[in-house]
Amino acid sequence: EVLYDVCKLNILNTVYWKGDSMDYFLAACIGALSSILANKSLAVYNDGFRPIFAEYFNGGIDRKGLAATSFAVSFGLIVGFGFTNSIAMGIIIIHTFLLMGDIIGTWCPDTKTGTILSGVIGAVYGILVVAAMSSINSFFQMLPVNFLGSLGNVSTIVVATFSVFPVIAVGYQHGLKKGIITGVITFVTYLLIKKFGIISIGDVAKLSLNADGMAMLAGTLTMIFFGASVKDRASADEGISNMFSNNVERIKKSWPLFAVMGGLISAAAATLLLTSDVISGPLALNGQYTEAALVALVRAIGYIPLVYTTAIVTGVFSPAGSYFVIAVGFFAASFGLSPVVLAVVAFVAGALTVILETFVLGSIGKLLDTFPALREMGDHIRNAMSQILEVALLVGGFIASNSIMAMIGLGYVGSMAVMVTWMLNKTAKKPFLIPLAVGPVVTIAMGILVNLLFLIGFPLVG
Repeated sequence: EVLYDVCKLNILNTVYWKGDSMDYFLAACIGALSSILANKSLAVYNDGFRPIFAEYFNGGIDRKGLAATSFAVSFGLIVGFGFTNSIAMGIIIIHTFLLMGDIIGTWCPDTKTGTILSGVIGAVYGILVVAAMSSINSFFQMLPVNFLGSLGNVSTIVVATFSVFPVIAVGYQHGLKKGIITGVITFVTYLLIKKFGIISIGDVAKLSLNADGMAMLAGTLTMIFFGASVKDRASADEGISNMFSNNVERIKKSWPLFAVMGGLISAAAATLLLTSDVISGPLALNGQYTEAALVALVRAIGYIPLVYTTAIVTGVFSPAGSYFVIAVGFFAASFGLSPVVLAVVAFVAGALTVILETFVLGSIGKLLDTFPALREMGDHIRNAMSQILEVALLVGGFIASNSIMAMIGLGYVGSMAVMVTWMLNKTAKKPFLIPLAVGPVVTIAMGILVNLLFLIGFPLVG
């Protein structure tokens, strides 16, 4: 298994971290346009930041306050979650680009000059992200003890457990009984796909279904079923889609910008520049594009209530929509097209996807009005995902850190470092790391430490 991880990462180093002209071009465009959208108050990526714009539009908060809030709610996620997990997995987490776009856009003045400035700064930032990731990867490869194989173990538990997030979300929203039912359905689906998931189509082709992805799909459909079972008895005229119809129209008018943004993100996913989460990324890097697309699709479905509701209420959309563009990009990658053709196909498909999202926003809003539990589901989904990622990345950090330090016979030191950091972070009056970052950050630190100890005389074991 360790040999497999090392081989996989060696392939990754030669395929992904190339930093070629297409990577830099896409990164520059994504950084520029995401910053412009934030500057024009049309779209921001941070779901928790989006509602603040309602107060900004009403004059309750000025531009300086808006900018300060964007930095406060996003910077920690960029450093602690975006960068660290991008390094650990070998593919850039979309948060790294778009959260900084929120910051750059809101910190630049709300003028034509400010819009141009935000675009320029955003483009430079996008280029620097690719350059930094490539340089960090090259630096790690130059070290006497190559720990990249073990570093990949940080995401192992995430891949293994992320499919159960609907179970947790249902438990929070509908209670233990329905949570158990969802868990049973998820588990049985996993077992069935694991046993019978390979479908042969004569001698022509063979379809291999991903058990994790199908289990998550089954759980998500169950979650939606429970949500749809609760109907609203209130008048349709009282729904959010009617109360905020002007906001919906505001978003629709900007569909050309959203189309370009969606196309860029889809192309970047197809060429393995970025991903939206820590489970579809490793699958795509391993050549499992269809499975990665399915995971991204299920995640996008789960985020519809959160993204669409905040967009309708505030008039500020997400630059990535509800993340369907990521699924479209990975699906396009499964066709085995040449890089340039793939980027073009993915761009067009992603653009059309976001255009469709933009124009059905009002209809989806009415659907969420009819089924209020679906609207409320967004908060529970976000909470469940955050908690699962927090625990999974922590456990992955234990495994990876232990594996790295075991190279010099000090495996327990790695586990001790993760535990000490986690507990000190929890007891600190002001935590120095966001919980999601503890596992990846300590693992990278152990990789550097093992090289220092090797240089002063600790021999490699095995």
